[in-house]
Amino acid sequence: MFSTSGFSASAPGSLMLLGEYAVLHGKHALTCAVNKRMTVTLVPRTDTQIEIVSSSLGQMTTDLSHLTVAAPFQFVLATLKKYQKQLKSGCKITIESQFSDKVGLGSSAAVTVATLAVLTEWLAIPLSETDMIRQARAIIRHVQGLGSGADVAACVLGGMVAYKMQPLLAEKLAFQHTLTAIYSGYKTPTVEAVKKVKEVFVAYPKVVKQLFQSIDACVLQGIQAIRDQHWLQLGTIMNIQQGLMEALGVSTPLLGGIVNELREQPAMLGAKISGSGLGDCVVGLGPISEHFLTQFSDQGVKQIPIEISLQGVIREKI
Repeated sequence: MFSTSGFSASAPGSLMLLGEYAVLHGKHALTCAVNKRMTVTLVPRTDTQIEIVSSSLGQMTTDLSHLTVAAPFQFVLATLKKYQKQLKSGCKITIESQFSDKVGLGSSAAVTVATLAVLTEWLAIPLSETDMIRQARAIIRHVQGLGSGADVAACVLGGMVAYKMQPLLAEKLAFQHTLTAIYSGYKTPTVEAVKKVKEVFVAYPKVVKQLFQSIDACVLQGIQAIRDQHWLQLGTIMNIQQGLMEALGVSTPLLGGIVNELREQPAMLGAKISGSGLGDCVVGLGPISEHFLTQFSDQGVKQIPIEISLQGVIREKI
């Protein structure tokens, strides 16, 4: 029996601290949840209509028997399709977000995790944290053809997470330090950025494998630095991995400029691209002065005020 009550679930956005690209090749990553959340509300219907409403993406209506995975609600629809056989009636799904899908805070992971949470609550299907990570990761891979699941792990668990795809590792770490996120003003889709790195990999496989090994070494030393609360060492490791990101070809003059300026800040211990690069965000370990962004103001660069969210996905009845 599934419930006729409504349900709500929220999942945090996320930032990658260390491990980009290498995590897709079986290496480790460090990712963290941030205090910008995506909320999905599900209200059952008495018919078989599926209605999806978002203030930023618009709305759509379809029938339970005709579910097709299509933009802009592809992750929600793919989650519904996974449980299509268990659904006996339709529902209205409302999506509200505290951050844009354009700023590189893991919106696809957040909306997938939140949708999966409300759907399984409605169907009274128990999901462990590990099961939720595996299912949400599989849904994202189905939709976009790739995905490490590191951002999913941060959404589910909250906090700072040490992650590896296979065998699955998702360990929450104690982390207490200021992070700064700077949005570069534009975003290249992750799939396109990964395609560019793949081209470099095909041309220079031995070199790129060594880069991935070096990125993995950064992550493992970064995890140890967090355990030891050795923040200066963590910042240095972030600086080192930024050089490896540049070697992979996913930095730009603007991103490099933001990184360099962040490192000039008195309390900044390290800075690097966060995520797939070629746009999106730069993350810094430490705070910035209020005048930092003035030199980039004409390029759409802006700070995204964030703190690490210790709370992962939250479910509730409504």
